[in-house]
Amino acid sequence: MSAPATQPFPRLNQRIEVALGDRGTAQYFSRLVEETAETLRISLPEMEGKVLELREGDALRLWYTQTGGYWCLNTQVRTLYRHDGETIVEVERLGDVHRAQRRNHVRVDVALMTHITVETRAENTPEDTSERMAGTRMSAITRNISGGGVSFRSSRELYPGDRLSLSFYLPEHGGEISSKARIVHVVPDPGKEGAWNISCTFDRMSITDRERIIRFLFFRQRELAAKKRVM
Repeated sequence: MSAPATQPFPRLNQRIEVALGDRGTAQYFSRLVEETAETLRISLPEMEGKVLELREGDALRLWYTQTGGYWCLNTQVRTLYRHDGETIVEVERLGDVHRAQRRNHVRVDVALMTHITVETRAENTPEDTSERMAGTRMSAITRNISGGGVSFRSSRELYPGDRLSLSFYLPEHGGEISSKARIVHVVPDPGKEGAWNISCTFDRMSITDRERIIRFLFFRQRELAAKKRVM
């Protein structure tokens, strides 16, 4: 099935998230190295030094940010070949392209200092919890992060539906990221009494910032993979 000509495709050297099969969430990172009228050529997907074993005909899902949205291309492997010492995966360009759900993003464990402001409370927030009034500020360390959201540990009990303002700094020239966020899950932290693990989705994050996060995570995984090879 041909994708409409107006549907966006990734740019050259853009970081891509990849999953094997036609269901499930992204598990690997790749990048677009070349394109033709009928195909996209991507680097062999990898995650923490583990490469995705592929064969001709395998179904793939590619996620990427482009033209104001987060997109998914359902495609399949046409062929694999070696070029300049690197394995290149050539996939069909003429597949189904559609806006994707943020939950499909690859999540990577990383500890970053995050500054948080509670902007509005969920409707089910207990009214007698005075410290949970809008405007409360706090700091936390992230547990994991993706292009679609972030998880952190909090010493204050927040609630699903609470809306936050977040800011954190990405090393390796990623710079500062600021975004609105909405809490989707809150569970007690099994490793620390009186703490909660908070999971959020980003709201109204710019495409540029989302790409900066994905680029940071891509390089983070390559860095961790290189350290494992040295050990």
